[in-house]
Amino acid sequence: MKNAVILITIFLFISNVYALKPDSTYLIKPGGFGLMYKEYKVKTTDGYILNVWFCPAQSKLPADSLQLYREKRTIIRPYVIDGVKKPTIIICDGDAGNMFPNASLASFYCISGFNVITFDWRGFGESQHFPINTNYIVYPEFITDYNAIVDFAKQIETVDPNRIGVFGYSTGAFLSFAIASLRPEIKALVARGIFTDYKTLIPGLKKINPKKIIICPDGIDKYSPRTNWSAFKKPIFLIVGDLDVRTPKENSIEILSNVKSNVRELWIVDKAGHGGYEAPEVLESELFFMKTIRFFKENL
Repeated sequence: MKNAVILITIFLFISNVYALKPDSTYLIKPGGFGLMYKEYKVKTTDGYILNVWFCPAQSKLPADSLQLYREKRTIIRPYVIDGVKKPTIIICDGDAGNMFPNASLASFYCISGFNVITFDWRGFGESQHFPINTNYIVYPEFITDYNAIVDFAKQIETVDPNRIGVFGYSTGAFLSFAIASLRPEIKALVARGIFTDYKTLIPGLKKINPKKIIICPDGIDKYSPRTNWSAFKKPIFLIVGDLDVRTPKENSIEILSNVKSNVRELWIVDKAGHGGYEAPEVLESELFFMKTIRFFKENL
């Protein structure tokens, strides 16, 4: 699986430590993976402009064509769609870099029949500038950004508004649980490396790096799984590395023990950690996509 090799290379760029580290440069855009896509600018309710990539469900390219797009990244695959409404996955970024690694993730889901939407938080990638204090662990404004993306998804003609799922990792897992709790349009959730709440997360992070300054915004835990799990009834699939010390598997086990979902799945990935080359989607890439694609097909 050549795409898996590229995925591993890309995820080495992702920080393995909780911290806001925005990057404005895209190493690769979806076209570099042979994906047809459109770039949109989406406005939030408080006036910020977010950069968004929409990759429609599409056929897999022959190996020689795919190689051409990888080598000649300025060549864009013609955007041709059939107009049929399809299930859609919103991929939510973590807290470092920008959305470019998600273009690799999108390539697996698009050829499996899903539209994929990826986006950058304010202050990240080519989204509008926002003053980021890198000591902050998250900004509540990211919830506003996520809501704007859900609103945007419903406006695209090839998106079935009744079949929208979300996938997030790390900080994005926390935020994806929050948006799935807030928005009835979200029908299914996959979260990798999630935690119950910031109150219990931060002491563990300080043990890992005692010198790191961590600022947590007041009131952010109103969005946490711990606060909302008693009302959460949607299909949920949690993935965590067995050796993840930042979001230990006990977090995922506790969340699944408390949500009210009829469909709840857990995959603890042997020998996997939290991020980078230790991430579950890197160490077990083929199994990761097989399991998540199956879950979304069954629940969207």
